[in-house]
Amino acid sequence: MEHRSSSATLFLGKDSWIHRLHPFTKLFCILLTGVAVYSGVFDWRIILLLLVINTFLITSSLLLKEIFQTLWKIMVPLSLFMIPIHTFLYPGNKTVLYSVANISAYQEGLLFAVSTLLKLTVVVQSSLLFVFSTHPADLITAISQTGNSPSLAYLLGSPLLLLAGMRERIGIIQAAQQARGLHTGGNIFQRIFSVPPLILPLVTGAIVEIEQRSIALEVRGFKSTSAKTSFRILTDSTGQRIMRWAMVTGTCSLLLLRLFR
Repeated sequence: MEHRSSSATLFLGKDSWIHRLHPFTKLFCILLTGVAVYSGVFDWRIILLLLVINTFLITSSLLLKEIFQTLWKIMVPLSLFMIPIHTFLYPGNKTVLYSVANISAYQEGLLFAVSTLLKLTVVVQSSLLFVFSTHPADLITAISQTGNSPSLAYLLGSPLLLLAGMRERIGIIQAAQQARGLHTGGNIFQRIFSVPPLILPLVTGAIVEIEQRSIALEVRGFKSTSAKTSFRILTDSTGQRIMRWAMVTGTCSLLLLRLFR
């Protein structure tokens, strides 16, 4: 059975084993992936392996279409920006690939750009998998159950609640401004000049929403010290707890290897 996301979150409910994992298990997986990619301990072959593993996990979560629709929108602009800059201007450039009118493209810069984009892709894959398969309320509940302050739980979980709301608000503001005659298309310079009329209502609306959220939290006794109950029940297991400790151990080991290399 599939549950589509509400307008308030980016969460997409699918009947997969990834969705049933505890939020901390998925969060620690992102931490381990990020450290493994950027620690410099492994070479590009391990990064490609992580890319394949992430693709398998995304496929298992039944979110392949949704995640890769978002992934290419992030990575393609970055690629168009990074590859030319590093190919021509990377400080370590030495080996010329080709040269036209005294403008040379270099092998070192190209390889650096591709390597950086691969690392970013791996981390973004893990992050999108977490965002699309974890309901913000589950993350907030998991943090609260550890005995930490409710303020900390809301601070860490609220960005997942705000992302979808901001995306929806941007669409509404853009449609309203276009109805008033604002042209948001055209070349890059026309698009740049159309940004300020979109940004101001977005920021103003975000400030108003923050005030509304704070009032709602106070009405519901957010800072009350009494014991709180939750409608959401998180499933955890000994196997997942062992896995989380293993991921924490692996993360610390990679950091130590990076420190003493």
